[in-house]
Amino acid sequence: MRPEPVRDRVDVIVDQWREQFPDLDISLKTLAIRLRRIAHHIEREVQRDLAAHGIGMWEFEVLLALRRAPNRQLSAGELVRRCQVTSGAITNRIGRLAERGWVTRAVDPDDRRQVIVSLTEAGLERATQILDTKILAEERLFGDLDASTVERMNTDLRALLVSIEGAANSYRPEPGEPAHLAP
Repeated sequence: MRPEPVRDRVDVIVDQWREQFPDLDISLKTLAIRLRRIAHHIEREVQRDLAAHGIGMWEFEVLLALRRAPNRQLSAGELVRRCQVTSGAITNRIGRLAERGWVTRAVDPDDRRQVIVSLTEAGLERATQILDTKILAEERLFGDLDASTVERMNTDLRALLVSIEGAANSYRPEPGEPAHLAP
């Protein structure tokens, strides 16, 4: 006989739901609660580590979007889309990063209405520091899981995301979606 799994805090919440609504199928609600709690733990851990290095989430989003981009550069308009902020907010962010020497701005020679934002060597170093900080936070959170559990969870969560967002080749970010969640 298999031992009972260790109960988590969501199990307590689910017990309360079952008590109040005995006829309600709460399996999907249980999944949603667990996903929200996990996302909250990840965000809190990453934000705490970034703050310890004087890094804000906005900086994280812009620098890592540029680090992933071809030639480490994007138009300001593409940064607006990837970071899901207003053009005024991205202009402010780019200005602050440029003052620190982490990005440069240039007019697109092919379309003078566009501004091209490029990651500098100092910006690349900062982005690498941010990425290393984020990786350490994730390793601290997930490090006790064995490889097969991580693989199974990735497979299951991929299926969930495809059911919500569609396949990657048809992906369109939702308004307000942070850049670190975008492909």
